[in-house]
Amino acid sequence: MDSIIRNTITVGLPALMLFIAIVATGKTGDAAVWSGLVKVGGSFGMPIGLGVLVFVGFVANYFSYFLVDSLLVRFYQKRRELEPPEQLVTEIDKLPITNDLKIKLKWAVIHSSNYKIISLKHVISKWFILAAIVGALLSIAGYLGEFNILFELSSHFKLQYLLVGFSTFIFFALVRSKKTWLLVSAFCIIINLAEIVPWYFPPPALAGATAGQNLRILHSNVLRSNRRYSEVISLVKAEQPDIAVFVEVNSSWAKQLSVLSEIFPYSSTQQESERFGSAIYSKLPLENSSVKAFSNQRKSLSADVKFQGKIISLLLAHPTVPIKQKSFINRNKQLAAIGEYAAQVKNPLIVVGDLNTTMWSPFYKNMVKTGNLRNARSGFGILPTWPTFMPLAYIPIDHFLVSKEIGVLKIRTGRNVGSDHLPLITDLVI
Repeated sequence: MDSIIRNTITVGLPALMLFIAIVATGKTGDAAVWSGLVKVGGSFGMPIGLGVLVFVGFVANYFSYFLVDSLLVRFYQKRRELEPPEQLVTEIDKLPITNDLKIKLKWAVIHSSNYKIISLKHVISKWFILAAIVGALLSIAGYLGEFNILFELSSHFKLQYLLVGFSTFIFFALVRSKKTWLLVSAFCIIINLAEIVPWYFPPPALAGATAGQNLRILHSNVLRSNRRYSEVISLVKAEQPDIAVFVEVNSSWAKQLSVLSEIFPYSSTQQESERFGSAIYSKLPLENSSVKAFSNQRKSLSADVKFQGKIISLLLAHPTVPIKQKSFINRNKQLAAIGEYAAQVKNPLIVVGDLNTTMWSPFYKNMVKTGNLRNARSGFGILPTWPTFMPLAYIPIDHFLVSKEIGVLKIRTGRNVGSDHLPLITDLVI
């Protein structure tokens, strides 16, 4: 009986996923199954969809042992408090279950107090094993981000996978677990350290960088639902940037930010809709301001700035959020177009904004490679900026990207101003 229940769970969960995917496609007949597999696999198609279902089946089988065994063990441990163990052992012998489960139940009945300790340790170990496996698999999946939206999303949480790897490694070392799980944890640590550590290497020394000759820029995704207008204005006044740029500026924010004109005599704004817009406020003259349409959504704002006798091009971008296949494709199109645009700009270039991607996405890597750009945070750490409402999930999706003519003196995050993003502030030299 227990094996039937386990097999039902093992097959049932992937089958349920496939059924939901088939319903979502709206197709019937033989084409429905194929379309459902394609839906599960996303942009990579049917093979990955099939692989996902197989993986889910393995996980479901793993948990089915927890479900069936734990429930029966608890059931008989409770009854042992009221009934003699000999009677329960006789009853267990007559149950239509596998011999392995019978032995486990008899042990729980005869050695009830000891079994509670063993069972708790067993459950905790299983959870750590599962965490190690999932952490390692997700670490690998991120490198396949070009093929599937889910894989690409998994590429962003390197810091979290690293913490999981360290946690599981320490646990397995303390309980003297099998070397297999120590190796899996070590793999998780190494593969993520390789992606994180280089961001903390010190940047090259900047010859001739003198205080007062730097260009300070502040960037903030203000969050259109945020009403803490005064905190953003206060931050700008405290940081005293030469240029302040903002994204997710709705009509209310556009009105509130207009007070900055008292400090910044030059500005350029674009209001794409009631909900979305962007703004550049500058103490330096802005020239050739224009709106760039790198796709049919989320337009970018560009301008030239004259600083210390040199013309610097500035691009403020805010690509779409890649939570659905359509927006995923759109964001990737925008990133690719930004890279191509950067490659054609002759002036020193600064690309700034909430790019809705981290440095570990293959689409980000292609963009900076095509545009010959580098991230200003290089040498200063990964500097996570989002989401402020869930610090354990912090990832760096706000960026300053600069061309080779521009040096970075410093970059840091600002204080929380009520948005789901932290502001980003950098000091640059030409």
